[in-house]
Amino acid sequence: MDISSITSAKASANFLNPEPVPRSTGDKSLDVNDFLKLITVQLTSQDPMKPMEDTQFISQMANFTSLEQMRTLSKNFESFSSEQRISSAQDYLGKIVSVSTPTGEVSGEVSSITLADGLPKITIGGKNYDPATVTKILPKPTPVTLPKL
Repeated sequence: MDISSITSAKASANFLNPEPVPRSTGDKSLDVNDFLKLITVQLTSQDPMKPMEDTQFISQMANFTSLEQMRTLSKNFESFSSEQRISSAQDYLGKIVSVSTPTGEVSGEVSSITLADGLPKITIGGKNYDPATVTKILPKPTPVTLPKL
């Protein structure tokens, strides 16, 4: 057996049992640029004797446009929802509320509203709570003034 036969035997053994190579999967979502690249490749790879039908191309463009509009609508709705949470948290300011916590109910006057990671928090007795945990809302009692005698 000579060296060339040993080398070719090793090469065929590696070919039959290749070591796994980690591969990156890339982004999990496609954007406009990815879609345009796909269409460009599709158009350049098509058979000149059987070009892609206009209706198929227009259908793909319409589907992608619809998808982009839904993504934009979703982002706008998330922004609107966040603004609504902040706005509704302001309604608690100066009121007596009860919030549910893992250790029980906490009640007190909401002294301030803060934002933590873009989410509103109501402050009761110096501690922050999620407005979604409010279980009871009472107006701040108005002081009674007695007439002077």
